Amino acid sequence: MNEQSTNPESGSNAAATLGTILSQTRKQKGLSVGEVAERLKLPARQVEAMESGRYKGLPEAVFIKGFLSSYARLLELDEKELKQYLQQIFPAGNQQLTSDVCKVTSEGLDFQNKLQRRHFPRWLIVVLVGILIGAVVYAWQHKSTSENARQTATASQEISAQATSISDIAASNIRIVPMTASELTSTSAASTGANASQTDAGHTSMEASQALAGSTDTLVIKPENKTWLQVSDRSGKVLIKEVIDAGSTHQFSGAAPYKIILGNTLGTSIQFAGKDVAIPQNKKRTAVITVGGN
Repeated sequence: MNEQSTNPESGSNAAATLGTILSQTRKQKGLSVGEVAERLKLPARQVEAMESGRYKGLPEAVFIKGFLSSYARLLELDEKELKQYLQQIFPAGNQQLTSDVCKVTSEGLDFQNKLQRRHFPRWLIVVLVGILIGAVVYAWQHKSTSENARQTATASQEISAQATSISDIAASNIRIVPMTASELTSTSAASTGANASQTDAGHTSMEASQALAGSTDTLVIKPENKTWLQVSDRSGKVLIKEVIDAGSTHQFSGAAPYKIILGNTLGTSIQFAGKDVAIPQNKKRTAVITVGGN
C-alpha cells in the first residue's frame, strides 16, 4: 500500500481511505471498474461502492469483508495493513456498519444506470451481411423465375386458345380469292416443274423475297404478332403447321390454290401474286382463307 495506508483511521473515514487506496491502485495497474467487476464476478456498482467507502445497499458485513479482501488480493495490496483497515471499519460487535457508513447515492457511482460496453464480434457481422445478401439474391431469382413461368404459361394459353378456336370458325369466315385466267395459266405452267413448296422463316434475303413476291402464284404471309399458321397446297399437303413468330415472313409458290388457317388475324398481312388479300375479321380473330382458287 502507499503512504495513505500507514495510519489507519476509524469508522467511515477508514472505509473512505481504503476505498481511495483501492481506486488509486486500480488506476495505477491500468484496470477499469468494469474489468475489476468481471474478474471479481461482482456488479460494477459494488466495486464503485467499495472504492467510495459507502456500503449502503451491499450485503452483510461478512460479505463486504470478503469482497474487500478479494479486491485487495487482485490489486496485490498488503494483507496486514488491509486487516488493520478492516478492524477499524468493522469493529467487533458492530452490526450496524451498513447504516453508519455514508449513504450511497446513484450520482456517486460512475457506472450507475450505464451499460458496460460489449464488443460485437466482427465475424458475426460479416456472416449476417452474407446471409442478407444471399436472401436478396434468392428472392430476386425466385421472382424472375416465377415471372418467366407466368409469361410462358400465358403465351401458351393464348396460342392454345387460338388453335382451339380455329375448329369453331363459321363458314361465313371462309374467304376464297379466285385466280384470273392469266394466273391460272402461269400456275399450270409453273406447277409442271415444281412439286415442293418453299418456306422462308424470316431468314431469306431481301432480293430473294422480292423475286418470289413478283411471281404470279407466290403467297407471302407476314404476321405482326405471334400466331398459329397452317398452309396447305392444292393437293392437301400441309406446308406449315406451327406457331410462327411476330415479324417473320413465310413464302410459298408453285402449288396454288392454298388453304390458309390463321389463329390471330390482328396485324397479319397476306399477299398473293403481288396483291393484298383481304382477311375477314371476327371476334375470335381467326380466319380460314383459300387463295388462288376458281
